[in-house]
Amino acid sequence: MDHRRARTYAVCAVRLDEDHTDAPEGIFDAAVTNALVAIVAREWPGEERKGDRTKSAIALLKLIKAKAQEEGTVVRPAPDEPDVFLIRDHDDADRDGDAEEPAVLGVSASEGIFAWQPPVALPCETRVDAGVLEEAVLIAQVIRHAREDGAEEGGEHRVLERRHVDALLALDAHPSLWALSMEQEHRYESSAQQQDERERERACRTLKRIGEEEAERRAAVAEGLHVGPTPDDPGALGLLDCPVCGCEAFSSDGGDDLGMGVGAGECLVCHYRRSPAIANALARELEWERRRERD
Repeated sequence: MDHRRARTYAVCAVRLDEDHTDAPEGIFDAAVTNALVAIVAREWPGEERKGDRTKSAIALLKLIKAKAQEEGTVVRPAPDEPDVFLIRDHDDADRDGDAEEPAVLGVSASEGIFAWQPPVALPCETRVDAGVLEEAVLIAQVIRHAREDGAEEGGEHRVLERRHVDALLALDAHPSLWALSMEQEHRYESSAQQQDERERERACRTLKRIGEEEAERRAAVAEGLHVGPTPDDPGALGLLDCPVCGCEAFSSDGGDDLGMGVGAGECLVCHYRRSPAIANALARELEWERRRERD
């Protein structure tokens, strides 16, 4: 269940991070509610529910505030920041602040910098800006339910601001979530794959338009147009087979990050272009295939 909540939070939060100005209210409400339910369910199992329903975002924020007043809990008020609360990671909470002294990198103080002791690592904490999040939820509910929000004299209604989104993104530090980077990577790769499909379709149209004879002519001269490995750049890739036209005419601007020999560049025959993102994705597939064969 927490996986689904984390996924819902991440999908909505990433969209808001990219653009929080285009009818974001329902998305924000879904993101913050799923995030808070996941957090409370992990820290205080069962208290995220009231009967057979999960509590609202406002109720969950109030619960976190109340928990911060209890002794021995993982949440505490942030110093000098009203309505901001810090939830400590379980690993740090279990130590109860009794961190071991760091090892000395030397024998004696007379050895100068070699006797320096590194600072104790700061605890991992999740920042819950309850005041800002509650304000954002109320703004979202007004718009979602078509209520009057008592607009100020200028006649402008309150809208979600960047600070509301930043408070939402900060919740991802909690172990029940940890989902934003994965969703961002997924969206990036999905966009790259869609672009690659369009590139392949465009290259097929180009190949059909130029005809077989012109394709053969271009393939014949491709070697002279490509700058492959040189004394100054021995790691450069030579011409590769194009996945669209099949000709050995794919000229790489660079290789993949794993060094698997997958190029990013352009075919000199059909002009199919492969992005670095797609080159890296193909390289990862080759690496996984190689590991499977080895195992």
